[in-house]
Amino acid sequence: MFPFKNNRRSVLDALIPLFVPYCGGITYQPRLESALHVLLQGEWDGERLLAGGGSHRFTLGWQGEPAPMENLSCNLRFPDHPDVIYDFTVPAHQMVAWLLLRDSTQLPESFWRWLLTGEPPRDLPRG
Repeated sequence: MFPFKNNRRSVLDALIPLFVPYCGGITYQPRLESALHVLLQGEWDGERLLAGGGSHRFTLGWQGEPAPMENLSCNLRFPDHPDVIYDFTVPAHQMVAWLLLRDSTQLPESFWRWLLTGEPPRDLPRG
């Protein structure tokens, strides 16, 4: 996705101070590096747990510049439901915040509320 494969460590070190103010400040910095690593990959596979114990696998992909206020063009696809596709745009800092708050293969509930209802995400205080 992003053309930084040869110098990923330097890119991560440069991106951390740019995203810290948008992603909870210094409190979340240890998890921020992992989230930025995923951002640079341009895709993440997860699953959405359902009431009653089932789940839906998904792939979340994005394209754009890895800068906090730049919009990313995103798509959400469900391999078991190929006709279900969500295309949306979101600032890179918001994508990083959701990736930072992921738990194993789960995105935070605020992502799903935002996607399905438009409710503004309020996961992280600005640092």
